[in-house]
Amino acid sequence: MKKSLLALSLGLAASLAGTSAFANTGTINFEGRITSGTCAIEIVNPTDGTVGSLVKMGTVNASQFTGIGQEYNGKAFILRVKAGSGSSCTIPTGSTATVTFSGIADTSGDYFAINSGLDVATGVAISLRDNNRAALKPGVESAEYDLVTGGETDLRFNAYYRSTAQTVTAGIASADVGFVVAIK
Repeated sequence: MKKSLLALSLGLAASLAGTSAFANTGTINFEGRITSGTCAIEIVNPTDGTVGSLVKMGTVNASQFTGIGQEYNGKAFILRVKAGSGSSCTIPTGSTATVTFSGIADTSGDYFAINSGLDVATGVAISLRDNNRAALKPGVESAEYDLVTGGETDLRFNAYYRSTAQTVTAGIASADVGFVVAIK
């Protein structure tokens, strides 16, 4: 009996080994490209055309805020997408872009919190709005902007001081907000 089990085991092993002789090999080719450039983005002051990352909100007297939800000192700013000649950025015809702003949200989650520290204002946040005056929440994509093929496109926005409490106290009212422009 031991001999028949051994013969059966050897026969099964030989048949399995014979099956693997029918396996074949091949080659998979992967093809693609890594580009070196992205579209340059400039932050532009539309009033005087200066380029830089600072939007000067100006000064508002705390007593102007008399309730929750009031907005003052709207400052326009532009995110300029630079494409075309002299740029490594190519915008295909019919492309659009969205912008997602990120930063520390205020307690409501709808606006951008003022930086913490000494001598800071309280009861106020930064409210961002797109070119249609729609509010832009932290981490939420904006509406689409049509892009110019082979040139510059200005994505226009506005920033406001917004009261988030019944009383706003005087102090420094600055916020740091990042952004990502997604071209679609």
